[in-house]
Amino acid sequence: MPWIKVITPKESEGELKEVYAKLAAQRAGEAINQDRESAPGEPPITPPMLHSLNPKVMWHTAELMWEIMRGESRLTTAQREMIATVTSATLNCRF
Repeated sequence: MPWIKVITPKESEGELKEVYAKLAAQRAGEAINQDRESAPGEPPITPPMLHSLNPKVMWHTAELMWEIMRGESRLTTAQREMIATVTSATLNCRF
């Protein structure tokens, strides 16, 4: 649980609500996002959500993460996901 205020998609308004909508549309085809949306309870806090008090920064953070994980690379998406998984596990991060 973050120690800073996070505004969830359900609580969002205005520019932040628009950013959440853009992120949802951009990532709609990703199976992990579909699984999160259909799971019971609240979805986990994602790294971009930590910037929800500043929607512009949230958008740019999400775009950077998208480029790192899905952009052109010599690594496959699976390899990048494995690196992220091992890193998260090492840091005891549930994301």
